[in-house]
Amino acid sequence: MERRKHLKPLSFKEFAQAKPDQSLQESYQQYLLRGGFPFALQLPDDESFRDYIDGVVNTVLVKDVLARKDKSDSTLVRRLAAFLTETAGSLTSPKKIADTLTSMGEKTTPNTVASYLELLENAFLFYRCDRFDIGGKKYLSINPKYYPVDISLRRALVGQKRPNKGSRLEAIVYQELRRRGYEIYVGVMQQTEVDFVVVKDGRREYYQVSLSLDDEQTYQREVRSLRLIDDNYPKIILTEDPGHFDDQGISQVNIIDWLMGE
Repeated sequence: MERRKHLKPLSFKEFAQAKPDQSLQESYQQYLLRGGFPFALQLPDDESFRDYIDGVVNTVLVKDVLARKDKSDSTLVRRLAAFLTETAGSLTSPKKIADTLTSMGEKTTPNTVASYLELLENAFLFYRCDRFDIGGKKYLSINPKYYPVDISLRRALVGQKRPNKGSRLEAIVYQELRRRGYEIYVGVMQQTEVDFVVVKDGRREYYQVSLSLDDEQTYQREVRSLRLIDDNYPKIILTEDPGHFDDQGISQVNIIDWLMGE
């Protein structure tokens, strides 16, 4: 199947550099809401931005997805795209998606969902992230995660009623890791999960993404899987908390500092 040239939203660093009169914190909050599509930088108000993102989504869905499938269902594919956006960062499968959409009144099958997932990937609207068993050192091709090409798609497909900031932050980190040239996987370690296991030039790194570690229970949950890993590769937790500290080989790094780093 012919693959179109994929959309290239701005990284946060590029976004911030385009707004030199704003603080990094102001740019970060805006990036969380508007994402990185370059033209969106020029839009003066929220209504113009919403119309632009709706246009991007509709164009890609029609030209790159619906036009490539016989007897395509525009309502189904839009609800599928909305589901993937809403659940970004959650493990899923064609069967789980089909069951969920059917329960919402959009009857479909796992095979139909699988065919649309492939088209959405080929259109570079969503990216699949497979799992990697860290202890067993093997790749798992079932129950992957999907991440949107840009978090602004949430505005067009889901709206603002359920902002899910944690999911948006995880999607931003995933796309930034892609920009930096890593192979990216969801880590599995003794019934726990590492958000991202990344590989580049034979070197591995482990990432957890959390809005904050101020709560002790949250902190223990995030470090648990990292502490089970017995190699010496970097282990990093990205948060919105200020500062940087290390705890038994695990580094906590502020998300803005990390996004501006490379």
